[in-house]
Amino acid sequence: MINESGAQSDSPRVAVAVLAAGYGKRMVSQTPKHLHPVGGTPLVERIIRAGLAISPSRLLAVVSPGMVDLPVQLGMEGQFETVVQHPPNGTAGAVLTALREMDGVEYVISLLGDNPLLTGDIIQELLDGAMVSGTKVTVLTCILPDAQSYGRIDRDGRDRPFRIVEAKNDDPRHRAGETEINSGIMVLRADWAREALDRLQVDATTGEFLLTDLVQMAAEEHCSGDVWPITTVTAPREVSLGVNNRVQQEEADSVVRQRTRERLMLAGVSMIGAETIFIDEQVEIGSDTLILPGTVITGATTIGHGCRIGPHAVIHEATIGNNVTIQSSTIENSTMRDGSDAGPYARIRGGSVIGEGVHIGNFAELKNTTMGADSRSGHMSYLGDATVGAAVNIGAGTITANYDGVNKNRTTLADNVFVGCDTVFIAPVTVQEGAKTGAGSVVNRDVPANTTVVGVPARPIVKRMTSSPDGAEHGQGE
Repeated sequence: MINESGAQSDSPRVAVAVLAAGYGKRMVSQTPKHLHPVGGTPLVERIIRAGLAISPSRLLAVVSPGMVDLPVQLGMEGQFETVVQHPPNGTAGAVLTALREMDGVEYVISLLGDNPLLTGDIIQELLDGAMVSGTKVTVLTCILPDAQSYGRIDRDGRDRPFRIVEAKNDDPRHRAGETEINSGIMVLRADWAREALDRLQVDATTGEFLLTDLVQMAAEEHCSGDVWPITTVTAPREVSLGVNNRVQQEEADSVVRQRTRERLMLAGVSMIGAETIFIDEQVEIGSDTLILPGTVITGATTIGHGCRIGPHAVIHEATIGNNVTIQSSTIENSTMRDGSDAGPYARIRGGSVIGEGVHIGNFAELKNTTMGADSRSGHMSYLGDATVGAAVNIGAGTITANYDGVNKNRTTLADNVFVGCDTVFIAPVTVQEGAKTGAGSVVNRDVPANTTVVGVPARPIVKRMTSSPDGAEHGQGE
């Protein structure tokens, strides 16, 4: 074939078809089965990313009509395409639907959209086996303690695979004990598969076109002296785990999370009560960070070195710097910079940014708020839609009243502002550098620099002149 530079290339054109058109009724859910998460990532996304890892010439997800926008739903626009299988008439029908969109492809890899423990390395090994053998069908198999409900690989007297026997058609004696089963994943030589799929008959039991029937078809068409048309590649047993119900989803999720914890611990992260800690697969954590019991870390979260997280911290889609402490608090879609701390029982959300050395204490909540370096909000306060400068002290009970019934408005506190307890800021309002508010103040207008305001509504303290017994006049604040 010719590559993009115009030079001759010996690499075959390989396409991947991800079969994800089933409705997954056994999940008992309004959400399509393939969008349910394992390890924090939707089932079908895990399969798509495994397929993309081998750099195929094309990747098509075969979907139902309601999932045609799957690339948008997964935030993977431009990385793969969808093609609709309607009606969903079986796995063979799905592969044929994909093949009709794949001109010039030499091999097609058929992946099931609900095998979440499949990896790119295993797909590459399967493809390598297909290209070395030159066979029409290469099946990914697993060895299980018993066949369960999987299709069993049947071999002839020369140990050659020649058919896949489904459980409903099998003799139970052949399914007891260690058994080679079909994972549902295979590589097909595209030219043969197009023609063979057009000739495939509907399975009498299911009323569908079954991809597994291609194995027996290839064996029956074999000519003496030719290479045997079917080969197998064996994968670890967990690859066979498909998710058809919530129990299987939890089983797969547990495997992924255990692997994630092990990966992080081997990279220098300490965990106490690891079995109580839940971390999504895409989370990254630096060395010498300690994760304490009951902590949940999800989404595209990154945590730096030397942190102390937990117990019972909840962190989602957050960026946490180095040497940060988060105790029994919730951090969502926000950033905490080096040396800051939160909790216990704090909540930081809505794109907030906590600067270096900032302290957020118990029962403090921040939403869409920026805190400058070395500022403090010790306890029981709400800072919503606020910009807080450096070295600002927020007294207990402080509230930024950001909503006027129509719009959210912003409060701005400049550097070195001191906020007295129970201060309410009626946004929009700005307090300039070095200003102070007295306890219980309601601030509804801007405050100049180095000015102290008190009262309801808050007004600057002014000095009045008084006379002393000696007749001299003295300034007195009021």
